[in-house]
Amino acid sequence: MLFLLVAGGLAVAAAAVLAVAVWSVQRVPSFSVAGCHALVTGGSSGIGLETARQLVRQGAGAVVISARRADVLRAAVEELRAEAGRNGTQVFYVEMEVGDEASVARAVNLVETTMTGGAGLDLVVCSAGFSIPSRFLETPAGDVRRMLEVNFFGCVHVVRAVLPAMLQRRRGRIVLVSSLASRCPIAGYSSYAAAKAAVRAFAHSLDMENSCLGVRFQVVCPPDIETPGLQSENLLKSPECKAISSFGGNAPYTAEAMGRCIVKNIKRYRFDVALGSDAVLLSWGSAGIEPATSLSELLFQFLFSGWLRLIMAAYSKVHYRIVQRVRGEEASPVKDKEM
Repeated sequence: MLFLLVAGGLAVAAAAVLAVAVWSVQRVPSFSVAGCHALVTGGSSGIGLETARQLVRQGAGAVVISARRADVLRAAVEELRAEAGRNGTQVFYVEMEVGDEASVARAVNLVETTMTGGAGLDLVVCSAGFSIPSRFLETPAGDVRRMLEVNFFGCVHVVRAVLPAMLQRRRGRIVLVSSLASRCPIAGYSSYAAAKAAVRAFAHSLDMENSCLGVRFQVVCPPDIETPGLQSENLLKSPECKAISSFGGNAPYTAEAMGRCIVKNIKRYRFDVALGSDAVLLSWGSAGIEPATSLSELLFQFLFSGWLRLIMAAYSKVHYRIVQRVRGEEASPVKDKEM
């Protein structure tokens, strides 16, 4: 009798959990890349360029890339136009300094009125960004401010410029590229991780504000991606940052793989876009109040969040130990000299 009561109670609890999970999942209509008008900031190289390439390959109506340097943009546009020959996608570029609100406003106005034929933008991917992975006290205040201006305020300026027209048309998708460092800050990325964490929170709040008005936001958290930016970062990393980054021996993913992942998750909406098993588990383990768009993922998070937290705590301890070792090795020659 007791067994039947316990079994019955467990069955009721399981049914209740399943019912709440089914109700909690947001069902977002798929986004059609074919024929859409897209703007990709930071589109002259790396993740931005490869995302633009995937949009072209999948038949977007018009793809506009932006960056600061016209010469690099022209070269990138020629690449993309070669890809577009088969499907007729129009490819343009516009110069834009995302950290300058006036520059962004001028560029977006040009795109909206001219390059999309007056139809406006359906999709915006904010990919412009950079990092200086050095110790906080060794990073000049101007560099810290610049990272915030480009990585966070760059997104703010673009969203402020494109969102009103999307809301007026009651349709649109805006994708903000954050970083795995926003969920897993490590030594050397203090200012960069803070800026990218701000991007995550910004995207989440904006999605909640505007989803019922036809505009959805997404956030992308790339791991290490083989780009010119990563090559520059590797030259600047503090010793402990290098040691933590190389822990586990994972090779960087290609920018092409990240671009494919982004476009795939634009078409089939997922708020948090992650690439690689480590990144996916980290996103599941710290999803919090973010919108759920997959019943299976939500149930996995519910059942295994405790184990994920334990694993992430162990990773954190390893990272702290790496920093302790590096700092200790730096201090030991000083001690030997004093003796």
